[in-house]
Amino acid sequence: MPFKTYKVLLLSNYPDNIKKSIEKYGDKVDISNGQINKEFIEKYNYDYIISFGYRFLIKDLVLKAVKKASYNLHIGYLPYNKGAHPNFWSNLECTPSGVTIHNIDEGIDTGNILFQKEIIIDQKVHSFASSYRLLINEIERLFDINWCYLRENKFNGWPQKKGGTHHFKRDLDKYKSLLKNGWETNINDFLKSLRD
Repeated sequence: MPFKTYKVLLLSNYPDNIKKSIEKYGDKVDISNGQINKEFIEKYNYDYIISFGYRFLIKDLVLKAVKKASYNLHIGYLPYNKGAHPNFWSNLECTPSGVTIHNIDEGIDTGNILFQKEIIIDQKVHSFASSYRLLINEIERLFDINWCYLRENKFNGWPQKKGGTHHFKRDLDKYKSLLKNGWETNINDFLKSLRD
């Protein structure tokens, strides 16, 4: 029996390493960071959607048009820090940092968890920017190791625990002025400034 290959739509602003991981198996990858609809999915007959830093909510009609499954790569340790800026909130609220690959459903970062890894961030050493890069590297590595399983769509993962946290982009507004060096602000220095 010939080796099965798949057609994948990668929704991302930084697709290079994820694209390489998918192509290792001979799968064809198209890249977009614009808004998509059901007609677009049907026209190109995609087996999978992979979302990685994609800024739009993927509608239920789009998810139903995909032949196999849709996965999101999230740089947060779900169920904590769903939504925007998970790295910032995990440090501010003392919730676990990490990376998660999960099924996409109609919610925001609410689908079943497929693969997950907790990451310890040394707040004295890292800025928000360097810890973000660390998490990006970790999610790319987690995806690279596990695409061989994801592409076969043979397991459902596990539901997220109840609770957790969720943040919108606008929630960051009241803290922006305290990020003295923008995202290059050292995490420990930032947290100390809140206590002083």
